[in-house]
Amino acid sequence: MKTKRILSTKILNKDELNQLDVHGHEVEQWNFIRVEENKFSINLNEEILIFSSQNAVNSFFSQHQNIINRNCICVGEKTKELLKIKKQNVIKFFISSKDMVKFLERNLLGKKFIFFTGNQRMNNIENFFDFQNDNFRVVEVYKSYCNSKYFKDFDIALFFSPSGVRCFAELNSFENIDCFAIGESTANELKNYTKNIHIAKKPTISNLIEKVKLLH
Repeated sequence: MKTKRILSTKILNKDELNQLDVHGHEVEQWNFIRVEENKFSINLNEEILIFSSQNAVNSFFSQHQNIINRNCICVGEKTKELLKIKKQNVIKFFISSKDMVKFLERNLLGKKFIFFTGNQRMNNIENFFDFQNDNFRVVEVYKSYCNSKYFKDFDIALFFSPSGVRCFAELNSFENIDCFAIGESTANELKNYTKNIHIAKKPTISNLIEKVKLLH
């Protein structure tokens, strides 16, 4: 099998790099998104806490380390694992914000929620709560900025978010590149630039890497 040059638009950990390197591919990586925490204060009562991502969890608990055993729901399995490390009670986690909205509609209408998220987010959750604003608050706990960089002569690119796709596109071309998306939202953003798109079976980094190994 021919060795390929792979660009990851997010810095991977050692285990993930080892998985990707199984066929001897050359891997370059760069964080195309830079995250900056917002300073905020919050008074919690009996609300259920919603977290959009691991970044939201890290930003929240960097300023509220003493909060434990709160009922939470979140997007992403890694986000769930991080909340458990922070000693929170995770009611349920979801593959996507669309799945979360379906669950809320069936199970938790009338409850109060606080949504901790970033400045670049899907509007599914906020749109759902439009009709019951008294039960819902949004707190932006971090901001995401583009940290684009030009790369050349690579065969495969890995993408982890719609904003990562847009930041990559600022300085790079999609021509002759096999693009791998972690989930549907990322794939939908890629469709604005290319048709060479493969989507992970589940929206996790390990599944994304498995998809690369399957095809290359």
